[in-house]
Amino acid sequence: MIAAIKYNLANLTNFKGREGRSAFWFYFLFLAIIQIVISIVISMVMTAPMMADVFEAAKQGLSEAEMQKRMFSRLSGMMRTSVWASVASTLVLTGLLVASFTRRLHDSDKPGWIAGLTALIQFAALGMAVASVDKVAEMMIIAQSGDMVKLQEAQASVMMNGMLGYVPLLLIIVFGVWPSSDGANRYGAEPDHI
Repeated sequence: MIAAIKYNLANLTNFKGREGRSAFWFYFLFLAIIQIVISIVISMVMTAPMMADVFEAAKQGLSEAEMQKRMFSRLSGMMRTSVWASVASTLVLTGLLVASFTRRLHDSDKPGWIAGLTALIQFAALGMAVASVDKVAEMMIIAQSGDMVKLQEAQASVMMNGMLGYVPLLLIIVFGVWPSSDGANRYGAEPDHI
């Protein structure tokens, strides 16, 4: 696993040649763990001040409705920050993955432009996430009002935008597990097993 990670980090701009399934998937796992850790850290950093504010409101004897109002007010701001942090980390991790995915495609005798298409879809999904930040903040306000019909309508539009974000992952899974071509192919010799 360590050898696969080292190999991929040393070849971040190498789009030529081939990469076997195990090396690709170990590297993908490494990037997925990094993404999870980043998400947890961002959540903890942003949630701590909100919880401190809620505890302070409880100490002051504020009503449950007032505490919820404070919490929802903080949540809408957190959503904006969270989306931008997610966009930044996803851009970096996509950049770290694209060359490895291209080599993996080459190993199964598929063209590298599929990796470019996957990255473009990922960028489109990120753009839609940024564009829907205000809708998500609006959903927080609607949720606070208790109007479930409006909330479901708002959730449906945001959810459809979010579905696009799963397409790149699906493409990576489908082409990442595709069997390697035996022997040399138009992209080079079989890769060494890392």
